[in-house]
Amino acid sequence: MGNSESVKQGIPLLGDDFPTMNVMTTQGKMELPKAFAGKWFVLFSHPADFTPVCTTEFVAFQKR
Repeated sequence: MGNSESVKQGIPLLGDDFPTMNVMTTQGKMELPKAFAGKWFVLFSHPADFTPVCTTEFVAFQKR
């Protein structure tokens, strides 16, 4: 095997750099993490069918 640091595998860990990606959001197209440079942001992943549980969780998170 080669250098273990050259190929990253597994889940991201705290302190790892966020990968650059272009995403479509409810606020339009954004380049992450550039769009939030110097700020904290949270990514949510949810099923395509907006179940009531997911909606409830989003609202509860937003209120906090």
